[in-house]
Amino acid sequence: MAEERIRVDAEKLKALGARELQAVGVPEEGAKITTEVLVSADLRGVETHGIVSLVPFYIKGIQEGRINPNPNITVSGDDLSTATVDGDGGLGFMAAHRSMEEAISRAAKTGSGFVAVKNSNHFGPGFYYAMMALEHDMIGFMLTCSPVPEVVAPGSSTTAVGTNPLAVAAPCNKKPPFVLDMATSVVAAGKFRKAILEGKPVPEGWAIDKDGEPITDPHKRTADNGGLLSLGGKPELGVYKGFALGVVVDILTAVLAGAKPAVMRTEKKVSHLAGALKISSFLQVDTFKNIMDEMTEAYASLPKLPGVKNIFIAGGLEDEIQKERIANGLPLLPKVIQTLKETAEELGVEFDL
Repeated sequence: MAEERIRVDAEKLKALGARELQAVGVPEEGAKITTEVLVSADLRGVETHGIVSLVPFYIKGIQEGRINPNPNITVSGDDLSTATVDGDGGLGFMAAHRSMEEAISRAAKTGSGFVAVKNSNHFGPGFYYAMMALEHDMIGFMLTCSPVPEVVAPGSSTTAVGTNPLAVAAPCNKKPPFVLDMATSVVAAGKFRKAILEGKPVPEGWAIDKDGEPITDPHKRTADNGGLLSLGGKPELGVYKGFALGVVVDILTAVLAGAKPAVMRTEKKVSHLAGALKISSFLQVDTFKNIMDEMTEAYASLPKLPGVKNIFIAGGLEDEIQKERIANGLPLLPKVIQTLKETAEELGVEFDL
């Protein structure tokens, strides 16, 4: 039986997370960026990439020496519209945020900006960085490879590519913005961690074992026992397309930043690609946004199957979830709250959820 969730205030959760990160050596600005991104995932219902990961992934990663808590992030490149960011082995949130700022700055001057990131780490949900472009009347892009291969190549049971997500955000006028954030695998790996926390099996079709048989017990997905499937799942449903998309992300992130793609990688550092397009370089911003509104409404007005209440484009459902959670608090599992409390006590910081 699933545990009943406890509602917490999003701002208090951000502040607590930031205090815990600062206690392990992360500068105040980097700590605030990190928890802002994580809590934004919880607010939009993307809980696999939310505050649940703060302690086991990021704080533990710092304590165990895998993540540099206070990186010297640098920007290089002489071209007006492109650059490379070196994350110095720090939290991916810090490097990704800086790279998106650089992409937006370049797009403001030239119409487009694209920034490769090397020597980084996992950065949470990609949508946050893509959405940074919206307030500048730009379309935002964020792609990232994964620290380890978790997805099997079609015809193999050996993991060869990461879940390699990509995010795109485009502004509307009166409607919620279009916000796509998707793994190129059937599901994100975090879905397995969430299933374990909730004590639930996973659907058949998410992953296979080393013999090619479906895995439904989330505990059985291990490094030496098969892996996730690419989008499509099987050949007759287009798995080769999903696999190719994952490889494309490896090319645009790892290879473009001078790092090895997942199938060849020996270290767990991560690469990203941030991008921004200035809409006014193509057409008037209001024209673009009004067409986006009309498109959103056209999809919403399509005939609905029995039992279907709404037809959303990417970002619409998440926008509704966010409004509800801002009003009523974030529903967290008691296990997550307990971990945060124990970590606060261990680090000697105030716990006030």
